[in-house]
Amino acid sequence: MTYQPIGCQGLNLARTGVLESAEMAKDTRLSVRVRSELKKAMEAIAAKESRSVAQICEAFLEAGSEGYKKEGSKYLQRLLSRRKGTET
Repeated sequence: MTYQPIGCQGLNLARTGVLESAEMAKDTRLSVRVRSELKKAMEAIAAKESRSVAQICEAFLEAGSEGYKKEGSKYLQRLLSRRKGTET
């Protein structure tokens, strides 16, 4: 049996019965391992902003992707060199 989203004024009702915006529908997962300090920083930002860690990480990923689209490799090189300078 296949399930089709039910559209209603830009909203989808998936088979889970959860109503979500069609623009915000997630269709895949991304798993990464990070340093515990970075995870704590993401959790602190999420708490301060009353958002989930996933929302914060997605926002940062989108911002980074946009920066890369604008500047290309220079953007990534600048980020990685900055990070290299802070590692011990």
